Amino acid sequence: MTLKKTVYLTLTVSLLALIDNLTKYYVRVENIQELVIIENILTIDLTYNTGIAFGFLSDYTNLTYAVSLIVLVWLAFQIKDSPSSSIEFYSFTLILGGALGNLSERGWNLITDNGGKVTDFIELLFIPSFNFADSLISIGIALLLFSEFKNR
Repeated sequence: MTLKKTVYLTLTVSLLALIDNLTKYYVRVENIQELVIIENILTIDLTYNTGIAFGFLSDYTNLTYAVSLIVLVWLAFQIKDSPSSSIEFYSFTLILGGALGNLSERGWNLITDNGGKVTDFIELLFIPSFNFADSLISIGIALLLFSEFKNR
C-alpha cells in the first residue's frame, strides 16, 4: 500500500469514526428521546446496546469487543490489496470507519466501567435502533456484496 493511500485511508476512517462519536455524544448530552423526524418512519431516540447488531450477544460485551477488534485488524489487512478507486476499497473504508466508531466507544465504556455499551439513536421504520457507525457498516457491506456479484 502506498503512503498516499495509507494516509487517505487513515484520515477518512478516523473522520468517519469521529463523526459517529460526535453524533452519539450530542444525542447523549441532549438526551434526545422520541424526536419524530418523519411520522411513522424516522425517529431519534436515545438507547444503548451492549451487544453487536440488533443486540446479539448483549451479555458478552468483552467478547464482542475482542471479536470486533479482530475483525477491524482483519479488515485493515484486506484493504491493502484493494485498488484505491475500486468499490471494494470504498466498502472497506466505510466498514472500517463504522467499526472504529463503535469499537472506540465500546472500548471507552469498558475502560470507564460503563458496561461497554454503544449509543444507538436512529429508529427507521421497523429496524431496531442503530447509529451512524452501523449505517456505515451496513452500506459498506452492501457495496462489498454488490462488488462481489458484479465481478462474477
